[in-house]
Amino acid sequence: MLKTMLKPLFRSKKFLIGFIIFIVIASLGIFGPMFYRVDPTEMAGMFESPPSSENLLGTDTYGRDVLAQLLNGIRSSLYIGIVAALTSLIIGSLVGVIAAVKGGLMDDILMGFTNIVLTTPSILVAILIASYLKARSVTLVALILGLFQWPWFARAIRAQLMSLINREYVYLSKLAGYSDLRLAFEDLVPGIATYTFMSFILFINGGIMGEAGLSLIGLGPTKGISLGIMLQWAVLMEAVRRGLWWWFVPPGAAIVAITSSLLIISTAMDEVFNPRLRER
Repeated sequence: MLKTMLKPLFRSKKFLIGFIIFIVIASLGIFGPMFYRVDPTEMAGMFESPPSSENLLGTDTYGRDVLAQLLNGIRSSLYIGIVAALTSLIIGSLVGVIAAVKGGLMDDILMGFTNIVLTTPSILVAILIASYLKARSVTLVALILGLFQWPWFARAIRAQLMSLINREYVYLSKLAGYSDLRLAFEDLVPGIATYTFMSFILFINGGIMGEAGLSLIGLGPTKGISLGIMLQWAVLMEAVRRGLWWWFVPPGAAIVAITSSLLIISTAMDEVFNPRLRER
């Protein structure tokens, strides 16, 4: 099944472009710190020195190596995006599947709760929670972001499963005495696997952008380093006004590259697997 799904994807030029960009950036974050063993939080050169043979991307106001910060920041931001995405995916899947399979009062309760969360300004709630926490690890920030991304996904999953639940093969499974759990994971969930993966990609994007937004206002992780924290430091030290381009351009470019590549991948998957778009 996986081979059947991947074959048409790798025939898409758009998917290949997005996939290659993402793999290159992700590889820098995963393997870069292993080979470039410079502590991103310690002084590594002269203050605010431009790129040189000693510091390939220069240094910041405190003499810290910007390349080391970038490589470690990519790793942390990807981690935050993936953890936030998994959190949203799990919550949204559980709510959507249970609402569709159980129906009735359970459906009304779960969708009512989903609508409440959906209409709540999630970024403001995330800001309030983060502001009350003095110490914030990258995992905690990721979980905070993941707790508020899932409602639209839960509603979409429920709608798709409701369209599948009246199919003949589902009816036969009910006659065969399948439990709700078995019915969901054997007959219903596999039918929305592609949509779920596309949503997972969008959740990663939301996590990365959400962390950058929180960090820019001083509510990001208090431990470690991320692309958002790099931008926050650059803003605090007025790097843009003073022309220290090597400090703020790399993290900004990395965020744009990651999020753009993921959007390209998601769009390409939609074009490949959506029959209406294939006909155009």
